[in-house]
Amino acid sequence: MQILNMSKRRFESLEPLDLPQSIFNTEAEMFIVPGKNKWSKQQSVLKKLYHDSGEIFSNKLYTIHELLDKKEEIGVEELVMPEALAAVDSEIVGFTMPYIPNINFQVVMDSDVYTTTQKIAYLKEIGALLAKLHRVREYTNVKDFYLNDIHENNFILNIKTGKINAVDLDSSKIGNNLTAAARYLTPMSQLSLISKYVPLERSIGGIYEVNENTEIYCYIIMIFNFLYGGNIGKMPIQDFYIYLEYLSKLGVSKEFLDKVSYIYIGKTNENPYEYLDELAHFYGRTHKNVFEKVRKK
Repeated sequence: MQILNMSKRRFESLEPLDLPQSIFNTEAEMFIVPGKNKWSKQQSVLKKLYHDSGEIFSNKLYTIHELLDKKEEIGVEELVMPEALAAVDSEIVGFTMPYIPNINFQVVMDSDVYTTTQKIAYLKEIGALLAKLHRVREYTNVKDFYLNDIHENNFILNIKTGKINAVDLDSSKIGNNLTAAARYLTPMSQLSLISKYVPLERSIGGIYEVNENTEIYCYIIMIFNFLYGGNIGKMPIQDFYIYLEYLSKLGVSKEFLDKVSYIYIGKTNENPYEYLDELAHFYGRTHKNVFEKVRKK
């Protein structure tokens, strides 16, 4: 396994990675590592973990090892995969990954610079990425790889390509690693009432067993957070289905509504990304303020 080893002096000279104020990184510090080759402008990001020993640290190292070992077989270019373990004075402190000039996806979704159509296109790209990962699990030997912690801050808009990339893969589920916490998979969410989301007995912060149901659930929550303008995961289940009826009356397609309706019933969740294009036509009227006004009439 490749290891980037540097002196403490060199490490202390690294510049911190500038992150949006909306991102609270509780697991690590991020630094820019200049390219080794003086003729190359390629940079890396060093993610220095706050935990440098114990079960959490060991689990992170195992996860990074699995990702590095299976990177070629996974072969999905939208994933910002680890490059190497990182050591300071021969002591492992974290790992490196490619530096990608970017805008965090949450910033994109909160910005007026991007149109509704653009934002929905980016959401559709995330759904297409999940479809690719489904095919990885189906057609390769990597049967157990899931992004796990799917939420807006864990995706970026790649400025060079104009495409969406997934980051923070050290929180992914792969091999025999312990499950990390996921923002939308909590007991405070309505999924806690549904038996197909299975509680974990052992993890490093994760609450539910990670599988395709949880992946698609989190993705659908992202879609509805945008449409509704609030945290749809905390909406009571009965109200969620009333909201779907409201969308149906607006003219949203039955195909889309059927797929998203599965998240709170026993049926296996299905990825609705192919039906997202139509939503731009209804955006605005889908907002919670409009919905509540109509509901009170």
